[in-house]
Amino acid sequence: MAILFSYRPKALDSFRKESYDDGILLTINHARMPPSAPAKRKKTADVRDLFIVGDFIKYFALFFVPFFLAGAIYGLIYKCYLMCFLVNPVIYAGGISTIIIVIKHDVNDILALIGRAGEPQLALHIKHANTIQLIGVEMSSRNYAAALKSVNKLLKLEPDYANALNLKGQILLEGFREDDEARECFEKVLKLSRPDSEDYKLAQALRAATYTD
Repeated sequence: MAILFSYRPKALDSFRKESYDDGILLTINHARMPPSAPAKRKKTADVRDLFIVGDFIKYFALFFVPFFLAGAIYGLIYKCYLMCFLVNPVIYAGGISTIIIVIKHDVNDILALIGRAGEPQLALHIKHANTIQLIGVEMSSRNYAAALKSVNKLLKLEPDYANALNLKGQILLEGFREDDEARECFEKVLKLSRPDSEDYKLAQALRAATYTD
């Protein structure tokens, strides 16, 4: 699981620590953050990264051996040595191991390995790709009632998901002509997103469409 720090300077002093299967959620409400917090956070992140990499190596080795043996038999029969002995086993074992890691671990933790953990919207895009695709199909078929139901269900899970808020605003604007409610969605995206992000630029353009003569 991802490690989340919530820090509120003026809040009353308190500390809560909850353990989860694959990580730790820390909520810190202090006038000053303890000096050792960054070091502990880095140590926990390193352990998390090693755990993910270790899992990948374990599954890779587990699947590589049978694929290698099968490839060796096939290669000896058909004299296909490089592809059968090495390339195919690596591709198959690596692909299956990657799928297992994506299913087993939090997407944002995996993105941290390649330096992309600071982009929570990217993790949400990956996590809810099927739902977003479904909403897109419903909008394309002009089934706005079903699309609104789907996006509301998604926003109950992820209330700050900018892409879903933009979609809801579009549905309200195009399907129901609810300009005021649509504008609220776009304005929330503008508050949540960076000015250079695609979500921000889209919300800015769509918000202008809510002002009718």
